[in-house]
Amino acid sequence: MFQFLNMASVFMRIFNLICMMLLIGHWSGCLQFLVPMLQGFPPHSWVAINELQDASWLEQYSWSLFKAMSHMLCIGYGRFPPQSLTDMWLTMLSMISGATCYALFLGHATNLIQSLDSSRRQYREKV
Repeated sequence: MFQFLNMASVFMRIFNLICMMLLIGHWSGCLQFLVPMLQGFPPHSWVAINELQDASWLEQYSWSLFKAMSHMLCIGYGRFPPQSLTDMWLTMLSMISGATCYALFLGHATNLIQSLDSSRRQYREKV
């Protein structure tokens, strides 16, 4: 019974980490769209290049989330690299937050794997 509860705890911690990464990706995507919107969609912004000014909110959000997640996962810049200083800073912020999330995820995953084997390790220490 204890082993089952321990596994459930492990999966909940992993689930919480994934949800945290998705939340940070959501915030980053909203910020990626908000900044060009506040600037009036300059012609060199990624929103204007993709002609998303008059698109539906779902399409705008999807492209923003794609852009943010591709930065966070260090896949690349999306379809177009940053064209302005503001875009460059937002891209760097997104990449740094993604690298931080990735490091946290790896650290927690390593810790969880070690904690699953704690009873065996304690037994070996006693013997």
